[in-house]
Amino acid sequence: MGVKIAEYFGQRTDVQVPVIEPIAECDAIRNCPFMNKPCGKIRKGLKPVCSVRKRNGDVWIVCRERLCSTNKDVPLTEYQKSTLLAIAREVFSTDIERENVLIKRETSMPVVESSYHADYIMSIRNFQKNLHGPNNVVLEMQGGGETSNTGKITSHVTQWERAQGRTNKFLMAEIGQAGTIETNAWRRQQEQFIVKGNISSQTGGGIVFCVGSLLYDYLWQRMREVNLRNLREHNWSMCLLCFEEDKAGAPAPGPIPLRINQEKIIFTNYITFVQALINQGQPYPAMFTGTFETLEGTLIDIAE
Repeated sequence: MGVKIAEYFGQRTDVQVPVIEPIAECDAIRNCPFMNKPCGKIRKGLKPVCSVRKRNGDVWIVCRERLCSTNKDVPLTEYQKSTLLAIAREVFSTDIERENVLIKRETSMPVVESSYHADYIMSIRNFQKNLHGPNNVVLEMQGGGETSNTGKITSHVTQWERAQGRTNKFLMAEIGQAGTIETNAWRRQQEQFIVKGNISSQTGGGIVFCVGSLLYDYLWQRMREVNLRNLREHNWSMCLLCFEEDKAGAPAPGPIPLRINQEKIIFTNYITFVQALINQGQPYPAMFTGTFETLEGTLIDIAE
């Protein structure tokens, strides 16, 4: 357990200068560094922490707008455009240009007695080369998720805000007993992933799932024994992309740069992937044997 603040209002903390300044509630009109809209956390009275860092150095995104905001009420930022283009070039072709990429944000996907929304619908148009997968995909973003003992993180940031002689080193000091919750993040996404992927597949499209490195590793631990076919050069219908910190250069002021990890990409068949997800565990006869209790309070031993 234990995390460090990695980014505060779009500023990485592992540099000494410039010294990061606290964001007051009166600054709620300031646009988020990752979208053309004021920071939602500040407007709610929360601390504008974008991501935290685990003891092993991995970054865990804690703001829904950080990876690539899906807010459809404002124009895309240059950051969002660059991120979406990088995804399109990884998924479809390295030769794709901006004019070939069409997107819709937060698109409704009706289901009986319920309604889902796709983060993005991405479509490729006016591109002459043959593609190895669908031209249209549902694009889902899940860079990270929640943290445990979030109150301790909030308390730490408050202490930093009120401190005399504030430093970035103080802000990025380890916060004990706080941690990341990969399990909750994946559980929350499974239903979304299965339903949205099924709708897209039935409509002739595919699904692309963009996740942070910690979430990818959590999922891969449960899938690594499955012999998923690599369909990148064939007729794929599902893709999993891993975003991680880009450590190619020395830390510089501003946001932590992210990149797609070329070693952590899955192109496969959507149905095969879903079957692998639900086909977890193995028979365990012992759970139906042992000491049971009747509703009258009598204990009964059941042997194998």
